[in-house]
Amino acid sequence: MKDKNSSFASFSKSPILWGGLASTAFYLLLGIVVRVQQELGEGPASKAIGAVTSLLREYMAGHPIEYATTVLFFIGLATLVIKAVDLARQPWPRSQSGLLLGPVVRGGQPFDTIDVLLSRLDGLKGRHSPLLVNRLRGVLERIDRRGSAERLEDELMITADRDADRLHESYALFRVVIWAIPILGFLGTVIGIIMAIAQLSPTAIEESMPTTIAALSVAFATTAQSLSLSILLMFGKYRVGQVENRLLAAVDQRADEELLGRFEQVASGAEGQLTAIRRMSETMIDAAEHLVARQTELWQNSIDAAQQRWTRLTSEAEAQLGKAMGRALGESLEAHAAAMVAAESQAAERNQKHWQQFQETLARSTEAAAALQESVNTQTDVLRRTVEATGQVAKLEETLHRNLAALAGAKHFEQTVMSLAAAIHLLNARLEELPGEPIDVELEPKRSAGQAA
Repeated sequence: MKDKNSSFASFSKSPILWGGLASTAFYLLLGIVVRVQQELGEGPASKAIGAVTSLLREYMAGHPIEYATTVLFFIGLATLVIKAVDLARQPWPRSQSGLLLGPVVRGGQPFDTIDVLLSRLDGLKGRHSPLLVNRLRGVLERIDRRGSAERLEDELMITADRDADRLHESYALFRVVIWAIPILGFLGTVIGIIMAIAQLSPTAIEESMPTTIAALSVAFATTAQSLSLSILLMFGKYRVGQVENRLLAAVDQRADEELLGRFEQVASGAEGQLTAIRRMSETMIDAAEHLVARQTELWQNSIDAAQQRWTRLTSEAEAQLGKAMGRALGESLEAHAAAMVAAESQAAERNQKHWQQFQETLARSTEAAAALQESVNTQTDVLRRTVEATGQVAKLEETLHRNLAALAGAKHFEQTVMSLAAAIHLLNARLEELPGEPIDVELEPKRSAGQAA
């Protein structure tokens, strides 16, 4: 994936690609301008545009040599533009800022700290100048492979020369373009002169003169075009090269500030041997301190591990005790719940029995009340009939009194007494038949003595 990304990045920065696209766009734009000038007709604007387009067509699109020269010019221009964009996007190293590798210790730091410096450079990618970071990394890796920092200054100069050589090699295509454009101009000149000579006729000089002049104009136009475009590219290259040289100088200065005097230097002879012995002693002391620190760390780790094991065992015992107590409490709660359920069921059965007895008693009371109501209704009926019979007796007595009065007036007293006795017997018989259907006795009063007898 990284190779694909790098291939795509290199392809996207190809001067040939962008130069070809730029030249195609130029000729398309030139054709569009020509059409616009033709549509405008006669006028100041049309004349100005026509003058410009005619000049461009004469010097940029009048001959195949001019087309080739234009394409090469845009390729060279694309090279300069790509380099200018890279320079503008690249952060420049500043001497006023702090050192990337940390402050330089007086007397130099041990050589074995080079791994720390390399790891620090890994964290600086993307935040500082990649040219400076790559320069420092290259120098540190080479002295690390050599195992000594004695030739650090030589390595800095060699690396600076290599960066300058790479910068010079990056202009290889541009140098070819700068060389080819004048050659194409001279080639166009030669072709134009050959065409002019071929068109010139000794016998008809006046007739062949226009074609000869046209051929010579092609020769001079290609030469003028190539020289003009070469001058423009050379000025552009000079400006971009100045900026790149300043960048290289700033990187050289910053690399010297970062690395010169950073590492210890061991001199030759007795002094160098003493320095080496002192360094070995310091190394042994550092190793002993490291061992002590390592042993202390191991003891601390052992104590921490024992403490963690004790904590884990305590937690497990606590968890088991909690589970046992929870299980016992759950079983006792289940037994208590079962006992409560049994007692509740028994109480429910007793309540059910009492409720059934109450319902039976209530039903019997309801039946007795119904019977009592029926008896009351019967007695009420009997009383009603008795009241009705009493009313009839009162009517009978009144009738008897009228009859007696009538009989007394008619002097049939004996017959009246007998009729009265018969009526009394009949009334007694009727009273004995109660309760029963009432028998209506209608005694019509006798108006005459003969009817009463």
